[in-house]
Amino acid sequence: MKTARGRTPRSRALLLDLLAYAVSGPESNREQGISPGRLGEVTDREIQWVTDAGLAPLLYRAARPGLDHIPAVRRNALLSADLTAQVRYGNLVDTANEIIDACRTIQVPVTLLKGISISDQYYPAGHLRPMGDIDILIPAHALQSVESAVLQLGYIRNLEHELNEDAHHSAPLFHPERRVLVEIHIDLFRKSASLRRNRIFSRPQVATQSVASTFHSRLVHRLTDELQLVYIASSWIKDLTQHNIHPSFVPSLLDAVYLLKASETSLDWDDLFGWLDNETAMASLYVMLAYLSRCGLHQFAPSILSRLASRQNLVGTAELRIISSVLDSYLIAGRPFTSLFSDWHATIVLNAMLASGSHTAKLLSLPWTVAFPPSIPDRYSMRYQLGRIARVLRGGA
Repeated sequence: MKTARGRTPRSRALLLDLLAYAVSGPESNREQGISPGRLGEVTDREIQWVTDAGLAPLLYRAARPGLDHIPAVRRNALLSADLTAQVRYGNLVDTANEIIDACRTIQVPVTLLKGISISDQYYPAGHLRPMGDIDILIPAHALQSVESAVLQLGYIRNLEHELNEDAHHSAPLFHPERRVLVEIHIDLFRKSASLRRNRIFSRPQVATQSVASTFHSRLVHRLTDELQLVYIASSWIKDLTQHNIHPSFVPSLLDAVYLLKASETSLDWDDLFGWLDNETAMASLYVMLAYLSRCGLHQFAPSILSRLASRQNLVGTAELRIISSVLDSYLIAGRPFTSLFSDWHATIVLNAMLASGSHTAKLLSLPWTVAFPPSIPDRYSMRYQLGRIARVLRGGA
């Protein structure tokens, strides 16, 4: 693979191999699995990073043609992860069916969201898409009746979940036998989120951008491909800027890869641009699509990226380059953090590059922001800085 500048990276991350495999197969004639030789080159840390991303089953599938040629320890670990994921996915499907049936009984329409929707819709096998819970969207007025119906089935409400007027979903409901959580959404994002400032994620717009579908022979709704793509990108950037970098953020890229591959000729970009009226969503989509393009995972018409770049003022060329560098090193390659640059420093950098304001000012202030992180109350104190220097000298975290 080559970068946008035509240079081959010094080392190719295993996660990038998996994303490229998703583009090329398994149903494509261009399928290119991961060879035993390639798998033999990777370190245990890389395998663990893929496992932490929930993508060991995908690695098993990609390496399956040559599994007999890799060490038994790795082969058995991948097989175990694949079998476990299949059982887990079966529990998720059973739970989703039960929730859909309960909603149908009380005549409440259900829109599937996130993993449970796209895994069934576009993945070659549903268990390849890791997910921690099931997310559904219902009309706000039906929340109480749906919760009541689900609780009567033996689900348990998570009482530790704090609810307030800003919440976009109720307290998660837990199935004690299947060990599955269900989040019942009434909106896609919190009311206070910048993504809610325009109509794109408003209830009327989401309803307009929902289409009838089926899930295991049950009638449901799903977001249109256009809105689902924007939702994936917006949720991904939200997670990256609100939490420390973690490999579990990689599946969002895989979601986008599979969606774009399936809808390559049907995605209505003009329609998407017609209602894409939120700058945060535009910037999020721009960052994700530009990154996929840079990694050679999807080729977009030049006008698509240029329109996204011109219609938002949060991410310029330099900011995009810095964001991509952070993603390359710490999300995809899983490069270890150091005491000089930790996981929360990476989050600070991403937030700074996606913030509003002058591009020049953001770039000039970045070294100061990293040296004196805003989230550290005593960041200007001599004690904090000396302690930081001492940790660097000791090579500690």
